[in-house]
Amino acid sequence: MIVEVVGDEANNGMTNRRAVIAGTAAAVAGVGVGVAAGRVTEADADTSTVAGSFTVVDRRGKQRFLLATRKPPIILGGKTYPAQTRGGPDDVTSLIFNDENGDEKGGIVAGSDGALVSLDYPNGDAIHLQTSWQDKVGGAALTMTHIGDPATPIDEAKHPLGVQLFADTENGTGLTLCDPQGRPRIQLRVAMDGTPSIAILDEKGAVVKQL
Repeated sequence: MIVEVVGDEANNGMTNRRAVIAGTAAAVAGVGVGVAAGRVTEADADTSTVAGSFTVVDRRGKQRFLLATRKPPIILGGKTYPAQTRGGPDDVTSLIFNDENGDEKGGIVAGSDGALVSLDYPNGDAIHLQTSWQDKVGGAALTMTHIGDPATPIDEAKHPLGVQLFADTENGTGLTLCDPQGRPRIQLRVAMDGTPSIAILDEKGAVVKQL
């Protein structure tokens, strides 16, 4: 699912990719699956320019693709969670991809100040690739989490941070490697002034070795 990344260097904005969204929507709509009633008719399914939002479903009525102009609900484990479950702003363009059970497995979110691509575990986020900016301040980040217990309900699931790679105008560039509990243990940094550093941390976050 697409939710807001939280971390010391994580960026949580989204960007505008109208060309990508339109092209993907057209390709998915043309593969021969049904389109949910009340959204787009089958006659319109091959049209890349559609006002509002629409859902593509398979022959069993399971959602397989959603294009929305506002933050949509989350479908996981046969349950629908309200849009407020997601982090981030409401007025964004969202592309949501669902598996054969209708469960969300990833997507793209685009707004005026950044973009986010997400790939999911069965009950939470696995990989985030995102950008954000405001005026001349911004950057990009890649985060990967540990899988945790895939059978845990979404509101109880935990996916500790595993790896975070970033480049931004405030912190320079960096790579953080975490243990299975999500605690940072190795940090590689290059500050904005070009100063490099390597730090090894204990389980409480204290630096035990530094170069």
